[in-house]
Amino acid sequence: MDKIKVILIIIAVIVGGLGVLAAIGLIYSFLNYILLFGAIGLGGYIALKVFAKPEPKEIKAPDPRKEIKNIQRLLDEYKKDQ
Repeated sequence: MDKIKVILIIIAVIVGGLGVLAAIGLIYSFLNYILLFGAIGLGGYIALKVFAKPEPKEIKAPDPRKEIKNIQRLLDEYKKDQ
């Protein structure tokens, strides 16, 4: 009975090793396609960033009350320093 267990364990190790080698081979065979699609995607992304026109930003008119507050604050700071 022990000899059968040892033989089955050896067979399982061999089949497992072959499975690992098959998975490595499959990944290796798809590596060229992965690199090709990655390079195409990276080129497309860079092209979009370089050649896309940025959306125009709206320039808001300055708020007079806020500007007066800023000037008042600066004058108060200037008076404190003197």
